[in-house]
Amino acid sequence: MIPDICTIFTKNPETLRSLLVNERVINWRNGLIFRGIPDSHCHIIKELASLSGLDITEYGDYNTFIHRSPEKVDRQEKLLQLPISILDESHAELVDRHLAYRGSRESVNHMRVCIRHLPNHCVRDEKGRPVSWMLSDELCELRMAYTLPEYRRAGHLVALSLALMHRMSSVGLPVYCHVNHQNQATINAVTSLGFSACPSMEKISVLLICKDRV
Repeated sequence: MIPDICTIFTKNPETLRSLLVNERVINWRNGLIFRGIPDSHCHIIKELASLSGLDITEYGDYNTFIHRSPEKVDRQEKLLQLPISILDESHAELVDRHLAYRGSRESVNHMRVCIRHLPNHCVRDEKGRPVSWMLSDELCELRMAYTLPEYRRAGHLVALSLALMHRMSSVGLPVYCHVNHQNQATINAVTSLGFSACPSMEKISVLLICKDRV
């Protein structure tokens, strides 16, 4: 079973609280993933989850970066020695293995759903195995990017970023991502691709809510 994935859009903490306790809106019983949550709202979610005896894992301090004109980016992609392709569902465990919140059956199932239904690109080696990849998710965010160590510094993620940006923009989807504020290398990379930070927006977090405490 894949946990419900939720995000919130509100400036009123009491409105948020009333939504979270409404069983017609939120089902806490099977676990939840709250994505893109402003830091100022996280304590409400954690309080209600704790009162229900649920386990909470937080991944925080992410800044929002938006590309406002992806259609104007130079479409000439760097020539790679390996071809750009797409992932298939058999690669779900490989992608999951390199996520911060990896290892659960639910996480692997979520990867399968993302690969099956949402835009992604990868680079494969001579035997057809993915060595670098980037996916999008239910909220249209570019994420889950990774390159195997022995294939780094070859421009794979830049090429994948350009390919996925053009693909998403061509069907009218927004082009944005979240980057941890301490990950200066990735901040430099997305900035070089034309993404701009949103200083007026709060840092955001991902909250994993599990029904069983470890």
